[in-house]
Amino acid sequence: MQPDRLQPRLDLTMADIQRATNVLVGKPLWRCLRAADMAMFDFGNRKKVPGLRGEWKEVGDFALHVQCAWRLTRQDRVIVGSTDLYYPASYQEDDQVPSDFDWDEEPNLRDKRLVSLFEGGTREFMVEKVQPGLAGSLYISLHDGLSLELFPEHSLRKEHWRLFVPSTEQRHFVV
Repeated sequence: MQPDRLQPRLDLTMADIQRATNVLVGKPLWRCLRAADMAMFDFGNRKKVPGLRGEWKEVGDFALHVQCAWRLTRQDRVIVGSTDLYYPASYQEDDQVPSDFDWDEEPNLRDKRLVSLFEGGTREFMVEKVQPGLAGSLYISLHDGLSLELFPEHSLRKEHWRLFVPSTEQRHFVV
C-alpha cells in the first residue's frame, strides 16, 4: 500500500468533491454497516472479495466511510442519523437512556433503523444526484425521496469522510 494513498488533501474544492463523487450517480446504495461509530455505506454492484483473515466478504463497487455527522432523510423527516447509535434499539421519545447502555455491544437505534430501511439487505436506493456543499458537506439524492447528507461538524483537520474502491490499490478520496 502506498503511504500517501490514504492521506487527505487539505486543499479540496467543491469542484474536486463533485468530480470524485459523480461516480456514485446511477449506482444503488444497498447497505450501511459500521465499525465502532464510523458508518460504512456500500454503492454499486455487490462483489465478493477476500477478507483479512482469508474469508470472503461482500463489498460494493464503491465504499463511503463516514466519520462525521450524517443523516438519511425523506422529505422533512430524519429516518436515521449518526447519533441514533447512542440510544437503545427499543428507545421511545422521552425515555431515559440507561447509564450502563453500551451502544457498541447492545442493539442500538441506528443499527435497527438501518436494517429496517434496507429491509435486511434486500432494498436498494439509486443515486440520482450528488451535490457538494460548504466545508466538505455532501448531499446525495436517492430515489424514493430519500437523501443522505454528510456534514462535518468540527473545525479540526481530521478526516470527515472518504470515498474509495474497496479491495484495490486505488487512491482514496479523503475529505
